[in-house]
Amino acid sequence: MKKFWYRPTFAAILENRTESLILVGAGLLQIGLHLFGLPGWVCPFKQLFGLPCPGCGLTAAVGQFLHGQFGKSFQTHAFAPIFLGAFVLMALVALLPKRYSAEIAAFIARFESKTGLTAWLLVALLGYWVVRLLDFV
Repeated sequence: MKKFWYRPTFAAILENRTESLILVGAGLLQIGLHLFGLPGWVCPFKQLFGLPCPGCGLTAAVGQFLHGQFGKSFQTHAFAPIFLGAFVLMALVALLPKRYSAEIAAFIARFESKTGLTAWLLVALLGYWVVRLLDFV
């Protein structure tokens, strides 16, 4: 279990430029559509189950964050700054020369392997989702 918990998941995405660029492109498109008041992707989880997914509200929260509405952003979805930071890091690493991007990905992999941060953030996101579902937030 420890091996799984401390697996460098985010670093694996950073190491794959194509994967990173696809995620960054899709994220930019979704956020751009939202910022211009255009409809973006509908949450398939919410459509299927009638409940918001753990990420529901992130697009709106990131848009609010980018407009400097930090408190409102945090109220909409507390993980918006974390996702935005990861998104920016993915974009930078994907666009940097391969030598630098490999060094950054290796650093992130070592950090994840020692701390299990990605797994802890996932557990925190799921816990936050449950709290939101129970209408405590």
